[in-house]
Amino acid sequence: MPDPTMPTPGAAADHGTWMLRGTQLHAAGQLEQALVAFEHALALNPRDVNTAAACATLLSLLDRPAAAYRALLSVEDLLMRNADGAANLAIAAEACGDLAKADAAYARALQLDPGHLRSLNNVGILAAGSSEWDIAIGLARKCLALQPDHAPHHANLAEYLSGARRYAEALDAVTAAVARFPLDGDLKIRHAVLLALHGELQESDAALQTLDAAERRLLEEFLLKLHAPEDAHGRAISQARKLSSQPPDALQIHTGQAFRNIAIGDWRHNNRLLTLLRDALAGNAANGLSRDWGEAPFYGLLLGMREDELAQMRSESAGAINALLKASAPAIAAFRQPAARQDGRIRVGLAVQSLHDERRLQAIQQQLAQHDASRFAMHVYAFTPQPGPQSGEQLRPHAESVNEIGHMTGAEAAARIRLDRLDVYVEMGFGSAWSRPDIAAMRVAAVQLSQPGLHRRHVPGHWDYGMSDRFAHPDGAEHSQDAALVRLPHSCWLASAGGQPPAEGKSREDMGLPADALVLASFLWPALLDPHSFSVWMKILRALPDAVLWLPHCGTAAVNLAREAQAAGVGPARLLFSTRMDRPQALAGLRHTDLFLDSLRINAMQGLEDALHLGVPAISCAGETVASRMGGGMLRAAGLAQCVLDSPAAYQAEAVRLGRDPGALQALRDSLKVAVATAPLFDLAARVRDWETAWTVMTERSHADLPPTAFDVARLRIAGRPARATRTPRP
Repeated sequence: MPDPTMPTPGAAADHGTWMLRGTQLHAAGQLEQALVAFEHALALNPRDVNTAAACATLLSLLDRPAAAYRALLSVEDLLMRNADGAANLAIAAEACGDLAKADAAYARALQLDPGHLRSLNNVGILAAGSSEWDIAIGLARKCLALQPDHAPHHANLAEYLSGARRYAEALDAVTAAVARFPLDGDLKIRHAVLLALHGELQESDAALQTLDAAERRLLEEFLLKLHAPEDAHGRAISQARKLSSQPPDALQIHTGQAFRNIAIGDWRHNNRLLTLLRDALAGNAANGLSRDWGEAPFYGLLLGMREDELAQMRSESAGAINALLKASAPAIAAFRQPAARQDGRIRVGLAVQSLHDERRLQAIQQQLAQHDASRFAMHVYAFTPQPGPQSGEQLRPHAESVNEIGHMTGAEAAARIRLDRLDVYVEMGFGSAWSRPDIAAMRVAAVQLSQPGLHRRHVPGHWDYGMSDRFAHPDGAEHSQDAALVRLPHSCWLASAGGQPPAEGKSREDMGLPADALVLASFLWPALLDPHSFSVWMKILRALPDAVLWLPHCGTAAVNLAREAQAAGVGPARLLFSTRMDRPQALAGLRHTDLFLDSLRINAMQGLEDALHLGVPAISCAGETVASRMGGGMLRAAGLAQCVLDSPAAYQAEAVRLGRDPGALQALRDSLKVAVATAPLFDLAARVRDWETAWTVMTERSHADLPPTAFDVARLRIAGRPARATRTPRP
């Protein structure tokens, strides 16, 4: 029986017949056939807007967005005559990444119809994606005014207010929405999360308990999305580290977002965060509870928390991770001490953050090249996200193996590392966001340590030793809690990439620096910057009106830091942020600075070392924590002990004095030029020997079944310790 929607055989098919056929096939779910019919119709009438739109719709459904966009572009002038057509073109352009065309088409739609809901909503989403929160919030409010009974508009408003860190307003908005739409699961999730973000933890935990299984799955997806724009790497690490199938509680939600805020220089909620952390610690101590605090000990340093508080966090985390591992299925096999190898070498594994970072890769390469290959077999484990086929290739001549484990779960990574039968496992993450204590908790080596340690107190557990130096832990400063802290002679900061020359021929103007200004600089990862350091820097800038502060490329943090500068009475224009550049260019710019300002609570470390290698004078303020004294140790090891100040006030005064005295700055430059040949900081080979001595003692004690103990590497050398370790065989 002939199909009545098909043209009669031998007859010319008209446009209307093909359109009818396409519509029926689409309704029947036969998308490919429907597209063929619509394309026949478009061939007969290529200027028909409805036909082009029908083709574009089918192409989009068939996951061919570029073809859909081309179909609409063929009638662009006609589409732009009405708001719906312009919005359709904008949506197609957005799907293909043509944001300029999308912006223009949405603007045209709103010009034709200021109340066009689709355009208002989509422009708001685009603005939020660019962190233009005020624009997004304004558009969400317009959508709500036009369509108050549409729950997604309420959700969008709450999300945009939350993105702007206006948590109180976001919570008010979503609370009202939940009252209006009590069965909407998306709003319930947002309500529970915003209670947590606002610090109402008990109420948030109660709301989280009401979520069903499907809503809990949506909650985890929502939390991943919440952190995705700013912390893709950290998110991947945290997911690999996750041990428990239990959903996060309110404190985890609050701290997770709060730490992301700190990492981009948004310190507006720090006081509330500090109060909640201390309340939780006090509650745990009173009730004998524990939790995995994750990154909290690291960010606690930036918040100015006390050593006893940070030690409690680290101790609780070790216990909580151990308990989760014990309850895991399948159970993790117990670690077995490796037998001594015939060649007598000590097997050392270095766990590093990423091999995508050019500076870090060069530093590791330089370290490996200095190790005594006759005594140490070095292995590298990298938590590189999405490693490439050549990742770490330049390390292989100096290492027994280079392994990418960032994509693995903790159990998978631990199993891989155990294959190398390590004597010593060294994680070079110092408790930051990418640190993987879950791997250390499974015990992958006879001796495990974190390098460098940022805490004065050593907490027994996953790490057997804490590493320090004689400045961070001066004579007489030891405490009973320091039972297994090892002091190095000069600096416990080992990384070095001072051998690479800066790009030549780069002037200040080439780097975007003013030719006649005093250029102060502090090159550090934005997450290491704390409000205390920044407030001191702003006082320095107020005292030096001709100075500017040069900071690295900070992304979203630049907006927040500019706001903080304005609040401190410093024009935001006096903060200069570098563009993205390769390492030689970055070094060329750093070489043009007049004075490097070390950060106060967690020292700049890599940036400070780069400055000193380039001959740039620097000052640091030695505080009470190891993290705040590492910079001082580096400066002393570089021959600039006079540049280590003992209080923020003295640090500020010295920066101002040097800023007003070009001769004093030049004298420091001259001192650094001389020091490069003799100062311990620049003798990487000697510092590597210090680490090797420490690893040897640790390994000897382990093989002799002796517990970890504190020791001083310099005193071992004075005592004439033999260069080669005598290994005690195990039965």
